[in-house]
This record gives sequence, structure tokens and C-alpha cells, in this order.
Amino acid sequence: MAEQTQTDYLERIPLLGRLQPGTRQVHNITLPGEALAEDIHTVVTITGSRPGPVVFVNGGVHGGEYPAIETVIRMTTSLKPEDVTGAVVLMPVLNIHAFWNRSMFVCPIDNQNPNRLFPGDPNGSYSEQMVYALTTEFIANVDCYMDLHGGDMVEELVPFSICRRGDEEVDQKSLEYAKVFGLPYVLMVDRPIQVAKGSMSFVAGAERGVPSFIAEAGGVGRLQLDAVEQLTNGIMRVLNRVGVIQKDVPAATEPVLLSNFEWLYSEKAGMFYPSVDIDEEVKEGQVVGRIGSFTGETLEVVQTPIGGRVLFTTTSPAISAKGLLMGIGV
Repeated sequence: MAEQTQTDYLERIPLLGRLQPGTRQVHNITLPGEALAEDIHTVVTITGSRPGPVVFVNGGVHGGEYPAIETVIRMTTSLKPEDVTGAVVLMPVLNIHAFWNRSMFVCPIDNQNPNRLFPGDPNGSYSEQMVYALTTEFIANVDCYMDLHGGDMVEELVPFSICRRGDEEVDQKSLEYAKVFGLPYVLMVDRPIQVAKGSMSFVAGAERGVPSFIAEAGGVGRLQLDAVEQLTNGIMRVLNRVGVIQKDVPAATEPVLLSNFEWLYSEKAGMFYPSVDIDEEVKEGQVVGRIGSFTGETLEVVQTPIGGRVLFTTTSPAISAKGLLMGIGV
């Protein structure tokens, strides 16, 4: 990041204009890109009177992950300018069409998963333009980036964070902040996770020198207040560590560090009958579920190729061919 001046923190995100010190501001903006011209995104900035770091927090990259969205909404009112050094930039919902259409995983405009497309493409599809604007206008211009997620409408998960594994200073700082956030597991990956056209948000941030991580809690299409509390406390811990606030926050236990993430997919379409639960330890080759037919036959026995911890499972029994079943952290 460039060396800061005394007013640098007020002008780090040109799309928002010059921030006013000591204020809470609501910005209703359009993201750059022809395909986004009619969409309005709500961004709230909490700007202190003293210069300091700029932190960006967003939710709603996936529109059905409600505890993450609610956490950012609550932060827009609970953070006070008089308690802030620097600025906190909050975007409750990025993928607004998925939110309004209750669309799982993908944006209904182009049927693509935005968190597989980072850093995006200014000349690409709707979702590619959306994440390109998020990357270039917000992520690349801050000192710390937190992307809040959770299980989508048909996913149950144990809370965990994800950051990029590496020896670079930005990777070590990302890991530090993810551990401070305080969820039970921190997953470090050195490759994009199951992506075709691009990568995930935390990789885009790290590639631009910004300490970045994803934090996941809650799921199954419910507004779970315990997950909101976990995510809220995590944000506050990181803001303390970065130097934006000085607040008492409940201490977190040391997380378990994981170094690999295996996603299990079906071969057949049918009814999914899992035989393991989230947070359960599994062994290599263990049967973790089966796919059944509409006449009661077993079409496929699902075994895990690795041993590890079940971080999430698909709760819906309706599984298409090549459908995602669960994720195992090692």
C-alpha cells in the first residue's frame, strides 16, 4: 500500500467521494460497468476524525447467506465515528439480484457464481463486471478486507475462515487477522478452490497486497443470531488488531489450522442421504453418504478420498449429477 498522508484515509475510495471526518455516511452508488448502470448498492462509511487504516467489510457475495448480510447491516449502526481511527467501509449486499430473487450460489442475471470469478473482467458477464468493480474500486484501495459468508440456503457448516497460504508478508498478515477473527477453524489454501474462470475474493485481495480473508458462519437460509454474534465479534477483534477501534470484545479460542480443502461431488443424480455431520472427523475411504433413486435403489456410495473434518454439508436431498455434497478440511 502507498504511504498514507494525514488525509489519505478520506480519499482512498474515489467512487465514494471524499469522506467527511467524524461522520457516518450512507452512499447509494452504482458500480462501474455498463451492465451495472441501473443497480444501486448501499455502502455505509464510518469515518473517524483521526487518520488511520481503512477497512472494508462486505456481505452478500452470495445473496442467501443471511447472517453475513445482517452482520454488516448491524455494523453500520453499532460503529460510532467517535470510536474510530481511520475509516470502516461497509457494503451489506453485493449480489443484490441474488438477494431479491433468493437465488442460491449464483447471480440470476448470468447464472454464475461471483466468488469463482475474481478479480473479474470489465468487459465480461454481469457477475464478472460486478466483482471487477468490487476488486478495483474497493478491495485494492484498503488496508484490510473481510468478506463475510456462510452456508447458503441448502448448506450447513461449522464456522471457519479462509485465507491464502504463503510466505509473503500479506499472507502472514491475512493469517494473523483470520486467527484473530476467532472462528473455530482457519483454512489456508495455496490454490484457488474449485474455480473455473477466476478465483475467490480473498485471493484477489492478497494479490493486490491487501490482507484479506473470508469468514463463514450460519446457513440453511436462516437468520441465525448466534452466527451474527460470532461474525460481529470477529470483526470487532480485527478492527482492534488493525488499530481502528479500542473496544473490549470477548476473547476467542485459538483456532484449528487446516491446510487443504476437498469438495465432494456426486456422480449420479438422485436423493442424497449423508451419513456424517458437520464438524465430524472422517477417515480416508470412509462412506459419508449415498445417492438413491426414486424407487429406493442405491445409485452411488459416496466415499471421501481424504481424511479430515467435515466443514459443510448440503442439506437438501435433491442432488443433480455432479452436484456438490460436502467439504472436508484437512
